[in-house]
Amino acid sequence: MSIKNILLDVLRGAVMGVANIIPGVSGGTMAVSMGIYDRIIRDANEVFKKFKKSILDLLPILAGILIGLFAFAAVIGKLLGTDMDTIPLTRLPTNFAFIGLILGGLPAIFRSVDMKKAGAKGVLLFVVFFIIVAGLPLLTKPEAKEVGHSIGMALLMIPLGAIASATMVIPGVSGSMILMLLGYYQAVINSMNELRSGDFSALVILLPYLVGLLIGIVSIAKLMNFLLKKYPAYTFCAIFGLVIGSPVPLLLQNRDCFSLVTPGNAVACVLCLAAGFLIAWLMSRLDAKTAKDGKME
Repeated sequence: MSIKNILLDVLRGAVMGVANIIPGVSGGTMAVSMGIYDRIIRDANEVFKKFKKSILDLLPILAGILIGLFAFAAVIGKLLGTDMDTIPLTRLPTNFAFIGLILGGLPAIFRSVDMKKAGAKGVLLFVVFFIIVAGLPLLTKPEAKEVGHSIGMALLMIPLGAIASATMVIPGVSGSMILMLLGYYQAVINSMNELRSGDFSALVILLPYLVGLLIGIVSIAKLMNFLLKKYPAYTFCAIFGLVIGSPVPLLLQNRDCFSLVTPGNAVACVLCLAAGFLIAWLMSRLDAKTAKDGKME
């Protein structure tokens, strides 16, 4: 793998990492939009069979995810506003940038799958999964739960991490949104902020959570790998429903922002949408070219 491709994978991973912080945005969706979803699923599925090859391929992406999670979390927090009741002018343009990223890779993915084989069943799957992801924000969110550094809480973080990572692997479903619905989103974000500020006691929460993430990713990767091989057209119909429906939660969660939109803010939203679309489109094209060149060698 060339240095250019490694750096691109780090950048793609960083986008996925940032996406996983934002409720309503799915890291899996970002992987689909940037054209690397199949690779991640394949490598995660083969990590025990072809350990060295899979790890070397995944390492730049994983490094990027960690950079996105820790280095850019504070920046994204300022752009979105740490208090969801306080609406900064940058919140709506930031969300539109992610909507652009979601939509930008879809043309290349759509062209790569023969959707005619799916027929009426494929259309039904698309509609069902669109409704599922679009309806997530309508569920009642519980109060944020207090989390202490106890053994019981550390053990609880393992299944929570597995649930969150499972939803990260499935495009269109936001792991952060699921954590928010369970009441533990703020606890995980607070632990990340504590670690970033030098409080290593946060590892009592974050290390078990990381273990759960890895368990969930490998488990769901095996399921997704089976579905993509056995029922590719049907699986992609469901994925398209999840991905195309995923901007709906973002817009619903930020509906209060629309009453505050100024002409300048509206222009910023359009520019951010276009920039996000262009970035995802270029990345998916570059990945398609890399895959083609690899087959020709």
